[in-house]
Amino acid sequence: MEVELDAFSGRPNPRWMLTEAQAMEFLALLRKLSPAQVGLPTSSGLGYRGFILRANGGALGPYEEVRINRGIVFARRGDAEETLADPQRNLERWLVASARGHIDEPVLKHVQNEIRREIK
Repeated sequence: MEVELDAFSGRPNPRWMLTEAQAMEFLALLRKLSPAQVGLPTSSGLGYRGFILRANGGALGPYEEVRINRGIVFARRGDAEETLADPQRNLERWLVASARGHIDEPVLKHVQNEIRREIK
């Protein structure tokens, strides 16, 4: 499973692969989420815009792509998309932890601060 940190404009976003154990842990967290109600945030603009996960030959549950931003998860399979709520942003925080060793520490700290700031 490939993870992309959607944070840069004008240069490639950082990407890394989850181990099989990490992928299983991520999917277990994803399965715990409930459908989102109303008031979905937008993910446009500069700076941190969330995470994009792709199966890339691995398992991503029933999904082909999962986008996570501001406590909302957009899980796509084919033309169908499910929208799930993660109000405590557990998946985003978990993905930041999985990025250690793959992404520069100042970038990770910035993303952590963005996530914390928006939870309050």
